[in-house]
Amino acid sequence: MTAAAVERSLPVLCPACRGELQSRPGSVVCLDCKAEYPVHEGIADLIVGDRYDDDTPDCALCNEEATNRDTALRYWIPLFERMFASRRDVRILSLGCGVGADVDALADAGWDAYGLDNGKRYSHWAARRKQPQRLFQANGKHMPFAGETFDIVYCGCVFPHVGVIGTTFETTPDFWQQRSALAGEVARVLKPAGSLISCNPNRFFPFDIFHGHQAGKPVLRPTMPWEKLLMSQGDYERMFRPFGRFHTSALPNENYWSFGNSKKTWKGRLMAAPVSATFRVVSRIPALRASPLNPWLIVQIEKSAGQQTCEEERSQ
Repeated sequence: MTAAAVERSLPVLCPACRGELQSRPGSVVCLDCKAEYPVHEGIADLIVGDRYDDDTPDCALCNEEATNRDTALRYWIPLFERMFASRRDVRILSLGCGVGADVDALADAGWDAYGLDNGKRYSHWAARRKQPQRLFQANGKHMPFAGETFDIVYCGCVFPHVGVIGTTFETTPDFWQQRSALAGEVARVLKPAGSLISCNPNRFFPFDIFHGHQAGKPVLRPTMPWEKLLMSQGDYERMFRPFGRFHTSALPNENYWSFGNSKKTWKGRLMAAPVSATFRVVSRIPALRASPLNPWLIVQIEKSAGQQTCEEERSQ
């Protein structure tokens, strides 16, 4: 986001107090709490709290560019087309958008899409044709948006990276509180009847096949059901319960992964074939989607259409 971009159709607010922001040379300033946020390379740093400064090399980020766009074209866009009869008045947020290629793909397809990330990937946003109007450097636990802004918030493996020590698989003592804070912010910015769609390795599947490997070198990382890193459908249900009425359901995962990198080696092809077959089966049998037979979980958490905002409840 540039300093000039605070004045546009999507209201951008102070992430600390949600006051009005004003552009100044080299920064944006909140008129209410006076917090000042620097602007680097034309992008306002609105991060409040922790950052996700992983050590992903630039070569991997170039690969992420292709895979993010591919996933948007194969999975997210078809899913949203099934969910909504029209793109009109539908606003979408990619939470943890990374390099932002998925946001570009959605915008190219006619969706009013935006992205938010609190890591170093913003350095790649200069390549975005839609940047800077659609991408924000901010923490998901402190979003710079008004309440009830988005119809859809979606993310790929964001919650399991919250409340984690660095880039390890070890959670912090307050991991649940940190993830709950993120859930509360998502609940706040969702419109009534809006949905979070969150993806991650299934906590109940005996192996995590999506972390801990390098391109072309897949790894079966054994996991236990009581491991705190990953999430289950029930975890999402418990996490969102304090924030109102939400309904959760497991979605089909077929076409989410293309396994393009894995298929470059014989070992990768050997692993990808049964996983792809499993995805086809569990996608067609709803009862299996959140079961221990499914390695990749996609959960829709839908906000009740008649749910009051926290502000409305406090006023009664």
